[in-house]
Amino acid sequence: MTTTSVAGRGPASAVRARPGLLRDLLARLAAWWDERRRIARTIDELEQLSDAELADIGITRADIARVARGSVRRDP
Repeated sequence: MTTTSVAGRGPASAVRARPGLLRDLLARLAAWWDERRRIARTIDELEQLSDAELADIGITRADIARVARGSVRRDP
């Protein structure tokens, strides 16, 4: 069974209609994956610090995930 859109084109023709669609999707997936890895690496590094070291930079353990997400998303 094949589903069609209102215009009468099936799912395969939607991909052919915009050849860069798959490339764009893969690029976005790769960027998302890279961001997740960078966040995890930042969290790991911050968790290695002592409570005193965290206090010196102005954060607590409860802030680590939020700070990691914010710092990675601001990086170019």
